[in-house]
Amino acid sequence: MQRKIVPVLIIIIAVVFSCIYLAKKFLPKEEETAQFQNNFLNKSISSSRSSKDAESYEDESKIVSLIPLNPDETAIGVVSMDFNGDGFDDQVNKIKTGTSPYISLLVGIYNPSIGEYERKAVIATPVTQSNNFTFTGMDLTGDHRTALIYQGLDSEGNSLCQAYFIKTDDGKFSLTQIADLKSEGTIFVQQVDRYDAYERSRANGASFPIWVYEGDSSNPDSTDQLQIKYDWNSESGRYVQVQKIRVPGSKITAAELSRIQDGTVETFAEFLNGLWYKIDSVENDILYVFFDYRSEKDSSEIIFFHSEEEEVFKWNSSTLRKNRISLSTRNQEQENLNRTVDVYLRNVDEINIRIQDDLRMIISEGNLWDGSYKKVNQSPSYAMRRSESNSKKMTSVLEENPVWKMNDDTEITFKGGTYTAEGEITNDTGLYTNVRIQDKDFIQFRSNGEYPLFKGMYLVTFTDESKDTLNFKSYKVYPDEVQPSDEKEIVLTRK
Repeated sequence: MQRKIVPVLIIIIAVVFSCIYLAKKFLPKEEETAQFQNNFLNKSISSSRSSKDAESYEDESKIVSLIPLNPDETAIGVVSMDFNGDGFDDQVNKIKTGTSPYISLLVGIYNPSIGEYERKAVIATPVTQSNNFTFTGMDLTGDHRTALIYQGLDSEGNSLCQAYFIKTDDGKFSLTQIADLKSEGTIFVQQVDRYDAYERSRANGASFPIWVYEGDSSNPDSTDQLQIKYDWNSESGRYVQVQKIRVPGSKITAAELSRIQDGTVETFAEFLNGLWYKIDSVENDILYVFFDYRSEKDSSEIIFFHSEEEEVFKWNSSTLRKNRISLSTRNQEQENLNRTVDVYLRNVDEINIRIQDDLRMIISEGNLWDGSYKKVNQSPSYAMRRSESNSKKMTSVLEENPVWKMNDDTEITFKGGTYTAEGEITNDTGLYTNVRIQDKDFIQFRSNGEYPLFKGMYLVTFTDESKDTLNFKSYKVYPDEVQPSDEKEIVLTRK
C-alpha cells in the first residue's frame, strides 16, 4: 500500500483512543461517559432504503396495530403493504406473547366491504431477539407480486430466511411458503436492477436471488466457505438451489487457533478489537472497520469508515460458532435499522466479513463491506496507546493556564478534556486527548462545530524558552506512518 494521506484516519484515531481512554480518564461517571461517546461519534450516515419499503414501515415507538390483537399479544413492529394484490394495503405485525419467547408474524387482510382488518394467520418463528429480526414486503419473484419475507437468528445463532405469498382468491385466504432457508453463516437477498421496463410497462423483471454463505459441514476442520445461490423456480413455485461455489480457506494450526478461540466470545472479541482495513480497497478509497468490544453493558461498538464518513453501530450481542462469530448490531442514530456482521477467521491476522443488512435496505451482490480484512499495522511501535510522557505534560500546561490567546484575539480555554474557543471570527467547542503513535506524543482534537478551529492530530511544542507560546503542528495519520499536513500552524500565547 502506497503511503497516501487518508483523511478518514483522523476520525479513526479519535474514535480509537477516545473509546479506550477518554471515556475513562476525563468523564468518570457513567452518565458523562455515555454523553461523551454520543458527542464524540455524532457524525453517522445510514445506508439508503427503497422509498417503498421505508414508507411501509412504522417507527417502533409509534406502532399502531390495525389488526385485532389477543389480550396477551403485543405488537413490536408493523409493515403495511398490499400483499394480496387487491389495491388495498394489508398489515403484518411482528408480535410477542406473554406465554412464548418467540417472535411471530400476525397477518391481517383489509376487507373493503366492512372497512376493517381481519386476522388471517399467525406465522410462528424460531427467533427470540427482536434486534435480530427484520421483515418486509418485497417483489421477490419479479412478477409484481408482493411477498412477505423475514430474516433473523435462532437461539443457536443460525441465520434464517423465509418468504410467503399471501392470496385471497374469491374470498378464500391462503398462505404459501416460497422460501425456507437456514445456515450457520449469512443469508442475504440480492436486489438486482430490473430497469425501466419493469416499472413502466408492468413487464416482468428478474427475480431476486438469495445467497447463503456457510462452512463446509462435511469437513469440520476446514475453513473453506460455501456460497450457495437460490433462485425462483416458477414450475415448483419455490426458491431452489441453482449454484454452489467453494471458497478455499486458510490453514490455521491448532496452537494458533487456541490463542484466538477458546470457546468464549470474550477471547474472539479481544482478537477482533482494533482497526481492520479491507484488502482489496482502492488506494485512495480505503474501507475500515473498527471493533470496540468492552465488558460494560451496551458500550461495545462497531464503526464502519469510508470516504470520510462513518457509520456507528451498537454491538448488542454475539454468537460464537466454530471459526465464526455473528454480531448483532443496531445503528446508533436510526435505531430501527439492524445489521448482522458475520466474521469468519481466515488466518491469525486476517478475517472475512459478511454483512446482513436490514431487509428494507437495498442490497446488491457486491456489498460494499463484504470481503477480507487485515489489521492495521500491529507492530508495538505503531500501536496507539495512552501517553504518559510529553503530551500528558503538554495537556497539563494547557489546563494550568486559564486562558490562551491567538493573534486574532480569539481566546481559548482547556479544561478536563474539553476546549472552548471564542472570538470575533471563531466560535468552537470540542474534546481533546493524549495519544502516542510511533513513539511520538500527540494531542488529538475533535470539534463539535461545523467550522472547527482544531482539526485532528497535533504535535504541540514550545516556541521559546519562556514557555509562554505554544505551536500546534497538524499531522495526518495513515496505516504505516504519520506525516505533517498542509494545515496552517496554530500559535497560542498565554494571556
